[in-house]
Amino acid sequence: MMSAIRLLMLVLFASWSMFAWAQPPTLQTMLNAESEQQDEVTTADQDNMAIVVDDYNRGSPRTSMEGYLNAANRNDFERASQYLDVRNLHAEAAEVTPADLAKQLKQVLDRQLWVDIHSLSQSNLGAPNDSLPGYRDLVGKIATPDRTVNVYMQRVPRPDGVFIWKISNASVSQIPHLYAIYGDGPIGEALAPYLPEFVWLGMQSWQWLMILALFVGAFVITWPLFWLVQRFIAQRHANPELLNHFISGPLRLLTVVLVVRSQFELLRPSIESRAIAEGQTLLIIAVTWVLVISLELLRQRTHRKLLRTGRDQAALLLRPLFNVLKTLVVLFAFLIWLENLGFQATTILAGLGIGGLAVALAAQKSVENIIGAITLYISTPVKAGDFCRFGDQTGIVEEIGLRFTRVRTIDRTVINIPNATFVDLHLENFAEREKIRFDPAVQLRLDSKASQVEQVLVTLKQALKDHPMVDDEPLRVRLQNFATHGLKLNILCYIKTTDFNEYLEVAEALNLTILRILEENQVSPADLTQYRLVQGES
Repeated sequence: MMSAIRLLMLVLFASWSMFAWAQPPTLQTMLNAESEQQDEVTTADQDNMAIVVDDYNRGSPRTSMEGYLNAANRNDFERASQYLDVRNLHAEAAEVTPADLAKQLKQVLDRQLWVDIHSLSQSNLGAPNDSLPGYRDLVGKIATPDRTVNVYMQRVPRPDGVFIWKISNASVSQIPHLYAIYGDGPIGEALAPYLPEFVWLGMQSWQWLMILALFVGAFVITWPLFWLVQRFIAQRHANPELLNHFISGPLRLLTVVLVVRSQFELLRPSIESRAIAEGQTLLIIAVTWVLVISLELLRQRTHRKLLRTGRDQAALLLRPLFNVLKTLVVLFAFLIWLENLGFQATTILAGLGIGGLAVALAAQKSVENIIGAITLYISTPVKAGDFCRFGDQTGIVEEIGLRFTRVRTIDRTVINIPNATFVDLHLENFAEREKIRFDPAVQLRLDSKASQVEQVLVTLKQALKDHPMVDDEPLRVRLQNFATHGLKLNILCYIKTTDFNEYLEVAEALNLTILRILEENQVSPADLTQYRLVQGES
């Protein structure tokens, strides 16, 4: 049960980045620091190493600070006070008991200074060559609005004259000032006495309670606003389910996270929790959720638009295309999260580079075909059901898939052409014609009289003009030239239809009209038959 509660607290707290004067370490830095086992000491430490017998193990800066932190983490502040030099304190610090000073310092360190134990010297003489007096070592620096406070370990004598290491009295004198800035504050001091002692990730029970209260309060405060928005959408949209889900789910979560982030200073979180919060886990989840649902809304809207315009095949391509976009959004969000935690996402990607290159080479043709399909759907030179000429073939496009375009030829055979190849072919789309050309090849006999030919031209042109299916422009009936076998007529007009079967009916009627006009004017078509005369022997 306790582990579940702690997991809930961790998820709740990982929702916003921290604002603080001291730059917190990243989660990776903290994990590396905990995993490092630096049992070795430097050569200088070995030269200056001397055994100091002390009940509190205060023989070196490292062991003394480690002893203080261990005692403070156990809430044994009486023992923790033995690591503070309380001699000659300022008046404000002298009024506070040593145990309370140790407790206040623990809260300040938890919230503002990550103490790297391994950076402190194990020598009883301190760290050499650190630009400090030999009796003093620097633990770290805490920035305040008005100045920077240095936390020192100092070599001081015990009552028996043996030198040990304690947190310097100069640093201890600054504890009340630091606690006033980074302590519990009015809210913590009011709530802490009524709550059980509980510390996790450097956060006390009242801080976890405040986190939970902020989330609950943010949900309650934003509920009326989002309820009104949903009612407004329900009145204006016929199918508002996904849009309502977008508002009540990701958009509301994002709003709540931003509200909680804005109240961050009330919590006074610890360094450990700040390092986790730097990952912005909930914020990234909320933003990613918003983007994914927004893409889905865009897909549905585009899908409806394509269906209204009759582009059914393009509508089918939207789902895999938007799934790729959603995957990229999630992957990008994951990389940002890793970067926020202190991990080098670029290094991870570089490690995957060789494998990614192999996959890319293997999938090269597939990617080319997918890009070809996208090009066909976007530019739409042809679509399913169109009769077209591609290269030296003609047929009806049956399907444009992600890899192949399926075409049924006039001979009723099926050709599957890779999209990458099909998109580069010369495509002639007969389905895009708004009308069909009619230009019969008509030749009259060479012995036809000029008056007869002239009457044929006038009558034929008027017949074409009077036909309801013949377009007015262009319309041409001319005697073009004298051909080898007859008088060649140039007849050109357009039939006002895109249905080829209807065109054949109109063309048939027009051809019969031409024959009747020739008969009425006693003009015969040219005989294109060739005869070979063979002269026999005499």
